[in-house]
Amino acid sequence: MRGLSLINKLLYLTNSVCLLLLLLSYLSPYISPTFFWPISFFGLLFPVFYLINSLFLIYWIIGFKKQIWANIIILLIGIQYIGLFFGTQPTTTETTDSIKVLSYNVRLFNKYEWIPKPDVKEKIVEFFKKEKADILCIQEFYTPDEIPNLNYKYRHIGLQNKKSQWHMAIYSSYPQINKATVSIKGERMNNTCIYSDLLIEKDTIRIYNVHLASNWFKNSDYSFLQNPQKETLKKGINGIVSRMKSSYKKRAQEAKVIKEHMQSSPYPIILCGDFNDTPLSYAYNTISTNLKDAFKESGQGIGQSFVKLPALRIDYILHNESLKSYNYTKHKQELSDHYAVSCEMEIKR
Repeated sequence: MRGLSLINKLLYLTNSVCLLLLLLSYLSPYISPTFFWPISFFGLLFPVFYLINSLFLIYWIIGFKKQIWANIIILLIGIQYIGLFFGTQPTTTETTDSIKVLSYNVRLFNKYEWIPKPDVKEKIVEFFKKEKADILCIQEFYTPDEIPNLNYKYRHIGLQNKKSQWHMAIYSSYPQINKATVSIKGERMNNTCIYSDLLIEKDTIRIYNVHLASNWFKNSDYSFLQNPQKETLKKGINGIVSRMKSSYKKRAQEAKVIKEHMQSSPYPIILCGDFNDTPLSYAYNTISTNLKDAFKESGQGIGQSFVKLPALRIDYILHNESLKSYNYTKHKQELSDHYAVSCEMEIKR
């Protein structure tokens, strides 16, 4: 640090800490939260750390300081992850033989009126009918009185002990020749992962619909994240950390079981779902290994899929190499705390 002014020395120390945090975020996909749960928080904050260190790089370049090299090297290591958060692939239109896949966490069709708008459920149903997806995966599906008519001939609704506990659904225009639940630790958890084998002309495709453990944030938690107050800083942080610690561990266990089940699939896979985790997480890395991410293939712009927090992408469409995806779309209707995501696919023959 010779030759640096006092301010630059302080900035250099701050930069060094931020670079260390960024390096730790690179490790988060590879270390299970069941082994060391704090690592998951670094992965969550990757976009923040990357942006901060990019600003430091610009500052050192302007000042012609040799401190640029540490920033350049560490930022280059992480550039491979940028495409997980920011799409740069042009949307392309392919042939008419494509299959449209849509995934949406509908947040119980607004049962508890989180969104102060009338007829939210009806609007979601209208949205589904308008989009006319060939394969529709719904998370937090809740219709205890009657199943909505979505104009699909085939459906798989994960039934637990009571109708009021329906939480997942797969609708399709194609015959579902096999329907089942992925058991997590022997439990019949139909709100975590269900799957259907679809007969598409001469091919069979296995569709997984996944909803990994939620963080169970309260409205007060979201208010704190968006506008932290000094008076409630300790209480707010402790509450959020406690809930996230538990959910990170649960998701790691769920992801491992689901991946093991996927590896035994006799058919190509399309996986849709709400992971409640970012692309730089152990859960995402575990499930997405050897799969393509439709957002990376044809997404554009910021991949945010959670309405309340900018740049937070937690909803995914993944698929095997034997399938090609394009026309990835984030649907901007705010009828839930998630955005619906969709893409089109072709079976490579």
